[in-house]
Amino acid sequence: MPYRKPSPPSTALEGSHQKFWQGFNDLTKRNSSFRMEFRPHPYASTRSYQEYPIEKPYTIVAHVFFAKHEIHIGAYFGNLNAYHYYSEVLKNHIEYKIGRPLEWKRHQTKASAYLFDSMDFDENHGWDEAYEVIISDMLLMKKAFE
Repeated sequence: MPYRKPSPPSTALEGSHQKFWQGFNDLTKRNSSFRMEFRPHPYASTRSYQEYPIEKPYTIVAHVFFAKHEIHIGAYFGNLNAYHYYSEVLKNHIEYKIGRPLEWKRHQTKASAYLFDSMDFDENHGWDEAYEVIISDMLLMKKAFE
């Protein structure tokens, strides 16, 4: 699935997201561990998240929330049967491999499992540390779900 080029930012927050994700994308292009598991984004998102499609029944999504100082890494399922298998059959194994519980949510047509981190960053500072946490958590999530 090819990545789509986002629209130009229309708000200051979208501009901050775009700068954040551009820095993240630049870092992931140089990070061999990340490149072995994910295809780096060619474009910086103007949203609070970037999606990383993989050849699995789920997509890894990285979210940043500047005002809350939070990072959420999610596994998104478009297939509820796959979600049921992961959340019911493999849940304990996955959470054991990660070393902490995930927040599992099922919606009407999709579902997700989230890993949360809080740290000191916002739209202006603390990005390098946030990038490292995002990369680490994404790699951890992907390995735990294999």
